[in-house]
Amino acid sequence: MLNKRNTGQVLAVLFSLVTSALAQSAEPFSAMDVFEIVYIKDPVVSSDGQHIAFNRGYMDVMTDRRRSALWVIDSDGQRLREVSKTGELIGSAAFSPSSDAIAFALMEKVEEQGEVKDVPRLHLLRLSAEASVELGSGLLGPANLAFSPDGKWLAFTDPVAYEPEPMGNMPAKPSGAKWAEPFIVETRDQYAADGAGFLPYITNQVFLVPTAGGPVRQVTEGHWDYASPLTWLPDSSGLLTSINLKNEVNKPLDTDVVRLDIDTGQITPLTSQLGPDVSPKVSPDGTRIAWMGYEEKHVSYQNQRLYTAELDGSSVKGWTHGHDFSVFNFAWHPDGERIYIQYEEHGRNVLALLDEKGSINKLSDELAGWELDQPYTTGQFSANAGVVAFGRGDSTTLTELAVSDDMGRVKTITGFNESLHESALFSAAEERWVESSFDQRNIQFWINYPPNFDPTQTYPLLLQIHGGPHAGYGPQFAANNQLYAAAGYVVVYSNPRGSTGYGEEFALTINHNFPSRDYDDLMDVVDATVSLGFIDEERLYVTGGSGGGVLTAWIVGKTDRFRAAVAVNPVINWISGGLTMDLNKLFVNYYYSHHPWNDPTDAWTRSPLSLVGKVTTPTMLMTGENDLRTPISEAEQYFNALKMEGVDTALVRVPGASHFIESRPSHLIAKVNAIIAWFERYAGPTD
Repeated sequence: MLNKRNTGQVLAVLFSLVTSALAQSAEPFSAMDVFEIVYIKDPVVSSDGQHIAFNRGYMDVMTDRRRSALWVIDSDGQRLREVSKTGELIGSAAFSPSSDAIAFALMEKVEEQGEVKDVPRLHLLRLSAEASVELGSGLLGPANLAFSPDGKWLAFTDPVAYEPEPMGNMPAKPSGAKWAEPFIVETRDQYAADGAGFLPYITNQVFLVPTAGGPVRQVTEGHWDYASPLTWLPDSSGLLTSINLKNEVNKPLDTDVVRLDIDTGQITPLTSQLGPDVSPKVSPDGTRIAWMGYEEKHVSYQNQRLYTAELDGSSVKGWTHGHDFSVFNFAWHPDGERIYIQYEEHGRNVLALLDEKGSINKLSDELAGWELDQPYTTGQFSANAGVVAFGRGDSTTLTELAVSDDMGRVKTITGFNESLHESALFSAAEERWVESSFDQRNIQFWINYPPNFDPTQTYPLLLQIHGGPHAGYGPQFAANNQLYAAAGYVVVYSNPRGSTGYGEEFALTINHNFPSRDYDDLMDVVDATVSLGFIDEERLYVTGGSGGGVLTAWIVGKTDRFRAAVAVNPVINWISGGLTMDLNKLFVNYYYSHHPWNDPTDAWTRSPLSLVGKVTTPTMLMTGENDLRTPISEAEQYFNALKMEGVDTALVRVPGASHFIESRPSHLIAKVNAIIAWFERYAGPTD
């Protein structure tokens, strides 16, 4: 007969056997597993801390699209339910001050005159009700939702169209004639954006709608664009937001925190420094505001700092000036004496509590996000009433919703990916460091090993380089790295100099000097991995996207040690690339030491095209046909030059894709498959 102790031992053995059997039955992560991925983003905690709304992102295998749905869960993990059943979520939701209602925008399918159209609609759902009600009508894209403290109004931004400037007068066309579309005259500082194409003639303005129902009221008008988060003043008399007041063409990042009076529409600036001041939020007692920003120094990277001031903008205090990190997001603690902050540190997204003296209390470094293809250090959090909600994950755990208290006790409260974790084997990211051969800096990197890795065998190495260049990788889930590892590659990725998460000085080592010694850091990472003894030095491969595509093309112009390379959406010529990308004024003014027409030497000497005559490595190019960040003309230049030089090459054009090639799940799969196929052409010896 079994006693309690024996029963526990037997159950433990049975659990171990079941777990072992499940692990043995699991298969390496595969292409079709991409469609099983679910991820969490945009969490919002209600005012009383009892509820959490979030965006449940998922893959639709039938339409090959990423989809967004609004779900709500109690902060204790109970009562999980979907609330966006009539359409697809746009942006993030907002809770009412009493926490009994939630506002959100959906893109809904509507049939008009026999044609199905996507129509944005604004909804209000009482949590005790079964169905939501529509607020307003005829909206173009409501965003930045914010309830007034008295609960009577919902503020939001929405696009307002205006007529472009004409150039000349056309005669009237005859009745019934079909003429070509009229010319479009551009005078705007930015007229196109990656992922959107040529921009419509709109400005985002601020609107109000009664929560009890009624007509929508437009509060602002004119040329200023109010496409930023809105925060109400405590007495519901006005809103805080940030806009580009100075409107200087060569200062595209400059914004100021402003107060918008609801009754008069008057704008009062609360900040004035040159540089971005963004995301103002009012303290719990209603006496102060906090925001993020920095004073511009005309460099390619600066830490974003946290400031507070009185409601009128006076008595400004910096809370993070004693720290060498950049604040991504923040929220007031209920005591008004501390602020929750999010920042990047050594490949991880950190959630911490900060007080006015600069003291830091870390709560979690497991914030994870939705950048599923590559291991970027993304993540989001929301806090209210002492409850903090955030996306949590790591290199083998897809992002789920988690909550934390002020003691750093973290609990995951969703399990959307449990079945995928049971059926698929994932490769964990092993952290390592190497000393730079150039200046002895410590360079962090990670290794993903193939399933059933055997250190007595040899494997091909795949160096995967992040974009940015001011960005960072970390131990985050990355579908492409998992697929590379499943294909038998030892995947190596790192944060060379210029990466974020290691302080401002480390990031600025490539200021007006990219690419440069980051090349040496990457070679040191490869050497350190080769020295471990299980890498076949005749089978080294390299790939990277965007800034990583630049470095890939730079690498093959500097060394022939790699058997094959794939540069994804690169800039090849910094003179042409800088002036044709959608962020041209940002790049030319901050990433270049001189305007290239005044001194082309600097831009040219950092262009991979300047080294193309030295390339012998088979190099494939890949860019989305609709990429406006690194236009496909950049890849075409390099492809044609490689052809003329007699180097094996191929140009992969991704139809309909912008800079974010992996926005469609099948494109993520096809990208990885094409890269692996190119490398397999040049597999070299396998003995």
